[in-house]
Amino acid sequence: MNRLEPATVATQDDGTPYSPRYGDVYHSADSGPGQARHVFLGGNGLPQRWRSRERFVVLETGFGLGINFLATWQAWREDPSRPERLDYVAIDRHPPSREDLAGLLARYPVFADLAATLVDRWPQLLPGMHRRRFGGVVLTLVFDDVERALSRLEAVADAVYLDGFSPARNPEMWSPRVMRAIVRRMQPDATCATWSTARAVRDALAEAGVEVELRPGFGHKREMLAGRLVRPPTRRDPLPFVPERPVDRHAIVVGAGLAGASAAAALATRGWRTTILEASGKPASGASSLHAGAFHPLVARDDSRLARLTRAAFLHALDDWRELGLAGRSIDWRSCGVLQLARNRDDDAALRATIEALAFPASFVRHVDAGEARECCGWNVGRSGVWFPEGGFARAPSVVRALLSCAAAVPGSQFEANARVERLSRGNDVWTAADAHGRVLTAAPVVVLANATDLARLAPLGATLRSVRGQVSYVPAAKATAPRAVVIGHGYALPAMDGRIVVGSSYDLESNEPAPTRDAHEGNLARLRALSPGADFRGDACELEGGVGFRSVAPDRMPVAGAVPCAPALDPRPGLYALGAFASRGLLWSALLGEVLASRVCGDPLPIESDLAEAIDPARFLRRTLRRAGSAADTTAGTCAPR
Repeated sequence: MNRLEPATVATQDDGTPYSPRYGDVYHSADSGPGQARHVFLGGNGLPQRWRSRERFVVLETGFGLGINFLATWQAWREDPSRPERLDYVAIDRHPPSREDLAGLLARYPVFADLAATLVDRWPQLLPGMHRRRFGGVVLTLVFDDVERALSRLEAVADAVYLDGFSPARNPEMWSPRVMRAIVRRMQPDATCATWSTARAVRDALAEAGVEVELRPGFGHKREMLAGRLVRPPTRRDPLPFVPERPVDRHAIVVGAGLAGASAAAALATRGWRTTILEASGKPASGASSLHAGAFHPLVARDDSRLARLTRAAFLHALDDWRELGLAGRSIDWRSCGVLQLARNRDDDAALRATIEALAFPASFVRHVDAGEARECCGWNVGRSGVWFPEGGFARAPSVVRALLSCAAAVPGSQFEANARVERLSRGNDVWTAADAHGRVLTAAPVVVLANATDLARLAPLGATLRSVRGQVSYVPAAKATAPRAVVIGHGYALPAMDGRIVVGSSYDLESNEPAPTRDAHEGNLARLRALSPGADFRGDACELEGGVGFRSVAPDRMPVAGAVPCAPALDPRPGLYALGAFASRGLLWSALLGEVLASRVCGDPLPIESDLAEAIDPARFLRRTLRRAGSAADTTAGTCAPR
């Protein structure tokens, strides 16, 4: 498990930021902005090298206070020949708090407006990757140990800023192993630069294939180091697959629920027009049509892949929805808090131990006893649990509408209802979608399948996506006591909205019934009583209204997001992608996984670690089948081999 320890930042007598942990300054005492421009931009030939490029990727080790990022952002903003997209990927093991960052960056008035924006969007201090989009500049922060972060990073850099604390104070940051890992994340002919001229650093870079040279340094430092990759390494781990970018940035998106809308919106931020084909008569007509749903992260004692993915998606959604609202695309959601009740004493102890072990901040999650739980939600739940203060509920149709409006803002984008795709075919690098009568619906170089369980019909994945019926009940607020916050346990209840308390949810594996049933209402009322005996419904189940959605669920209960494979080699099928199997977490997963999908389509750095990307890769089912077949063949060969 990755326990994140925030930075402690002090200042020297001259005002230079200083790290007591490492006994070193954050930048040259002569000038932080000056060092950034001379050493890191100048040492990498920027802004000249990015001019007239469609995109450019910078990798930094040691984000610190973000001075190098702000200088790079400022240079990009002021350059009329700047690339359309600048990806800035930065690793930091000990990031500062928002309060410390705000106070320290106030010392650099040259970056005042950019610094204020960065501080406003600064993520919670939680391990993992955090993506922030600032127009054409995309910052991906990786809060992790540098060696572990590099081993799980799916990005290929055009320029590298080596800016850890001094090799003498922080040798792990500059080890030969780390230098080799950095080089494995560099494009051929990529450059790097650093203020450090230590012999060990020069030797490690040269050994890894970088041609290094000493140049005049900044301020009182006589020399600095610049390098260029001249001998690409023999790669044990292949570079991330980068698809050939079509000239026509046009994608077909099949499905207009949370998955399809999030994919279309994420592609729109990259300038792609989309044609969205929806089989029903309107958007958000499937599981995305329910009145409201909860969103919250998970806490797992081993900080599993599911817990990490869910945490990353939760944090990404909070930022994304707030930014959509500021852009005038409001979403109906409320961060009222989520109380997760402990199932039993052992579960309670495990939750408490996990929070302590990972040192999660109370702003993200904290353990609460039964009395505190009552204060949080307003119900006498009679149990302890964990409190997620930024969790809450949202209406999926409003999320879909906001995302579709983003997609529609790109000229040429279209939405077509009652357009069921029966067949996909590919010729001359273009996919054609046709209906049951053979009528061509549209054609484009890229197709994103986001049509729930119907996805597997158009692109076999080597696994069955199950359709699981889920029914929620709308309990009149006048006939029950509504909680102030979302309460979850064996079921969930949301605060009242429009005079209704949403209670759910059934999990019906064999049912295809589209209308609410009394039996499912009875089950939901039992869930309500289990959450809080005092919140019992004063009425009969037959009086209730409700909603039904059919969840798409993969065998391993993880979503799918990425390129559809070609069997048996498992190479990505050109231009064909899948996004779905969100199960009951569509609200939570959609924003992040739409960004993952668009990053895959465009070959951008991923916003999640490689092991999480592998866990949601559509090829994983075929890969497991081949592994099992290979193991069986090896066993047979071993048994039958002559002595």
